[in-house]
Amino acid sequence: MPVLAAAAAGLLAATAGGTAFAMDKAVVLDTNGDERTVHTFGGTVADVLDSAGIEPAEEDVVAPPLDTPVGEGDHVLVRSPRDLTVDLDGHELSHQVIAADLGEALHQIGLDPESVELSASQGTAIPEEGLSVSAARAPRMAVMYDTVRTETRTTGATVADVLDAAGVTVGEHDVVTPGPDEPAVPDMVVEVLPVLTEPVTEEVVIEAETEERDDPDLPQGEREVVTEPEDGLREVTTATVLRGGEEVEHRLSEEVVTAPVDGLVLVGTKAEEAGTPPAGGGEAAGLNWSALAQCESGGDPTAVNSAGGYYGLYQFSTASWQSVGGTGLPSEAGAGEQTQRAQQLYNAVGGNWQSQWPHCGARLFD
Repeated sequence: MPVLAAAAAGLLAATAGGTAFAMDKAVVLDTNGDERTVHTFGGTVADVLDSAGIEPAEEDVVAPPLDTPVGEGDHVLVRSPRDLTVDLDGHELSHQVIAADLGEALHQIGLDPESVELSASQGTAIPEEGLSVSAARAPRMAVMYDTVRTETRTTGATVADVLDAAGVTVGEHDVVTPGPDEPAVPDMVVEVLPVLTEPVTEEVVIEAETEERDDPDLPQGEREVVTEPEDGLREVTTATVLRGGEEVEHRLSEEVVTAPVDGLVLVGTKAEEAGTPPAGGGEAAGLNWSALAQCESGGDPTAVNSAGGYYGLYQFSTASWQSVGGTGLPSEAGAGEQTQRAQQLYNAVGGNWQSQWPHCGARLFD
């Protein structure tokens, strides 16, 4: 009987090594799972059995063998062959085992207790008359450790149980998908992304955007800042991982620390009424300001001179703009306000347009 021979070898390995002494010795005797302490003055396993009043049958397995010396605290096992019938997925398998309980017997017949669902617990004792149980193979699972695939069966409830059943140990930072605490389901494939270096966390700026929205209530070309844009901040954690057998940089996680605030600028679309003379009054009101604007800026109220320093329809300098009450940049004001302040400037210099618009000023009189 190959199973009994192999089991006997296992029992021998587990209990050999006693030393004889010519004095009373306490030896632990395990008879088919019934464990007790036996005192004997004898020096061998046979003496222990005699002191316990046990005469093993011919088919029984004793470990260590009867002539093995024993010492204080040694263990002696006696196992009697028992019949075990396993109905595995509808197929009845009959075995003779020398096991005290079901879990021990399943290992002897080459069936991993963790890979089947049993009708009885693994600790169920096997009586003299034998034991019959039903078993269903556990669902198949697989673990992909980068490119290495390991298949297994388990009745475990979580992904962590699947990893244990497959004998896969994951590192502290390895990325497991689904997560270790997620439920295990039949035929699932658990992917492990090995992390090779300590993760590094850096702060990355999230640039805010600015929306420009038309406003029909503002004069055409006028801009009103409603919300100033504010950049945000995120923390990004990266590490070197093993993917497809190659070392590559991988983003493990990212977290928004501060969300960006987008800006909002209203852009006027309200057209000036036809025939309405520009504001400003006095002698300036009757001049051709449209012709001057066309010459100075191409009629663009937001124009900025490429050389810098001159802005808007009439290419104000900041000094001339402020001299007539303007604030901010001229190119940020509406077209109506720019025309009004240009007329104020004309009046303020006593009509000396040459001092302000030496190249295009003559257009005022077109």
